[in-house]
Amino acid sequence: MLKSERQESLVALCEERGTISVRDLSRELGISEMTVRRDLDELDGQGRIERVHGGARSKGVRQTLVRHERSHVEKHELNAAEKDHAATLAAGVIEEGDAIYLGTGTTCEAMVAHLPAVPLKIVTSSLAVFTLLVAHPEYDSGLWDLCLIGGSYLKTTMAFVGPLAEDALGTLGLAHAFVGTNGILGTRIFGHTMAAGRILRAALDAADNRYVVTDASKFGRRDFSAFYELRNIDTVFTDGGIAPDQRQAVEQYCRVVC
Repeated sequence: MLKSERQESLVALCEERGTISVRDLSRELGISEMTVRRDLDELDGQGRIERVHGGARSKGVRQTLVRHERSHVEKHELNAAEKDHAATLAAGVIEEGDAIYLGTGTTCEAMVAHLPAVPLKIVTSSLAVFTLLVAHPEYDSGLWDLCLIGGSYLKTTMAFVGPLAEDALGTLGLAHAFVGTNGILGTRIFGHTMAAGRILRAALDAADNRYVVTDASKFGRRDFSAFYELRNIDTVFTDGGIAPDQRQAVEQYCRVVC
C-alpha cells in the first residue's frame, strides 16, 4: 500500500469511528503501530486529524456532540413529521402474536399510533409509551398484553432504569426490539446516560430482531454514552432527510429503510 493510500485509509477510519486507537488502526490496516503513529503525527500536522493519547480523533468529532438533553416536551416539537414517518415504517414489520419491546423517546412513542390491530405482547420501560398504550382501543379490546418494566425513574426521559429493569429484560424472549437514539456516529449508537443505555442494550440483546427508529437529524451526532454497535442492528428506520453519504456509511453495517 502506498503511503498516500495508507494515510487516506487512516483518515477515513478516524472519520468513520470518531475516535480510534493506534492498536485498532494497526489491526485494521495490517501495518505496524510505529507506522501508524508516524502517519498520525504527520496527518495531525496537516490538520486532517487530531492526535489524542493512544490514537486519533476525527476533526469533526468536537462539533458532533449533543450538548444537553432536551426536555420531553421539547423533543415532541422537533421533527414530528419525520419521526412519524420512521415510526410508521418500523411498525410495519410487526406481525400477529409478536412479543416486542418499545424503547424510550418520542419516535418510539410515535409507533404506538401505527401498531397493528392484532394480538401482541408489548414490553416497555417508558412511562410515556405505556401511557399511550393503555389509552389505545386495542388494549381496551384485549388484543394487547402490556408489561411495564419498573426500576429507578428518570424524569427527563420518563423511563425506568437500573438493575431491576435490566434483570427483568434479561429474562425475556422478544421477536423485535425498537429503540430510539440521540445520535449515530461511526459504528456506534448513542444515548444521554449510561443507565438508560444499559436498559436499551438489555432489550436489544433479548430480541431476535433489533431496530433503531430515528429521524435523520441524529446521524453524524454523538451523545455522552455509546450503548450499541451498528453491526449488531438489523435495520435503522429513518426519514428521507438522511444524506447519501450518511446512509452509505450506515449500510456498511446494517440495512437502512427510509
